Amino acid sequence: MRALPLAAALLVSACANGPTVRTDFDPSANFQTYRTYSWIDSGVPQGMNPLMFARVKASIDQTLAARGYTLADKGDFSVAFTIGERDRTEVYDFGPFYSGWGGWGGWGHRGWGGWGFGGWGGFGSPFSDIDVDTFTERSVVIDIYDGATRRPIWHGVGANREYRGRVDYVKLNQAVAAALAKFPPQPPVVGS
Repeated sequence: MRALPLAAALLVSACANGPTVRTDFDPSANFQTYRTYSWIDSGVPQGMNPLMFARVKASIDQTLAARGYTLADKGDFSVAFTIGERDRTEVYDFGPFYSGWGGWGGWGHRGWGGWGFGGWGGFGSPFSDIDVDTFTERSVVIDIYDGATRRPIWHGVGANREYRGRVDYVKLNQAVAAALAKFPPQPPVVGS
């Protein structure tokens, strides 16, 4: 009977493999006019791993270039980013199950019987099937500002789960690409 909780745990972990993305934007910004971009600050923030900073910056450059934007001294929009991480623990409770003799019994030729171990009723002891998942969530937070007015126009967060103590740059690249896939925001569909 542990197959059902195991299948549920695999389903939960399969859903958690891709980055989680959240975005916000200024609906009054005219995103269609933006063709070039520049960096707000090219220095590594104090306390940040300079190798990670350089790799994430390169990832943002590559993603924007692939989307048709060109790096310029004074761009139509300006980009800044930060990287956050936090340790998280998630607990999944798949409910109790019973182990012991029981099941669909009936009177048989040897007396009252049941069908094997763990069944549906009868004698047994309840066990909880709880799964504890401890991981690090790394987030790439990208902020975009209008180049002329310097007002914020777009905010995106791409977050991924990673094992503790190890930076997975493939997942950081996926988080960058997933967040920037929502830039520029699509105009709302009216009348649907």
